[in-house]
Amino acid sequence: MEFLNIEVSHLQHAIQGMRNAMSSWDKSDTQVLLNRSVDVGPSDRDLARRLIRAGAPHRKFMRQISVIVDICKMPAYFMHEFATYKVGTTADSSSTMHKITSRDLTLDDFEEPETGLERVQLTRTLQALNEARREYLEAKANGSADGAERIFRSMKRMLPHSYLYERITWTCSYENLIEIWRWRRNHRLPAWHEFCEKFIAKLPYSEFITEYPDEKEN
Repeated sequence: MEFLNIEVSHLQHAIQGMRNAMSSWDKSDTQVLLNRSVDVGPSDRDLARRLIRAGAPHRKFMRQISVIVDICKMPAYFMHEFATYKVGTTADSSSTMHKITSRDLTLDDFEEPETGLERVQLTRTLQALNEARREYLEAKANGSADGAERIFRSMKRMLPHSYLYERITWTCSYENLIEIWRWRRNHRLPAWHEFCEKFIAKLPYSEFITEYPDEKEN
């Protein structure tokens, strides 16, 4: 997977808001630098850490730090697991509805096979999909709308879970990412390790997410 066009927003406002409960705004030492990046000061970091350690009810400011990212080449099977974390998130993905008949599919459209048997199976499925695409185009050219739709549905059913979605634009909060880090960073699927290490751990102030998991871990 690749993670492009990452934007983190509302960080300064969220940090300021976490001081509302104690009206301690005068102690805030977070600044916006000339390049418009946010420099969270030592006092605010200390308070943030204490609130995060105290648990979800106390770290409400984490829900207000927003992230948007383009995730490229996400396997279909991973996208299905990814949907577990859809509370407070939004995803807008490239569509198999429009893409699987636009050209012949190749091995590059799928995750790299890990075993010889998987490669053999994928090659056979790829041949069947491309043959179905040719039949689909022929049916459309002959004016057989019903026949084309039947073939299209068959292609959707044949599409392997290793199919790579070209791009998914995803929005979430730092609170969502705490939950993903907590439950998925040690998951048996390598794709979750990749998501945690290449995306979450590289975000600004990722320590707010990664250093304070809840006691119960996966």
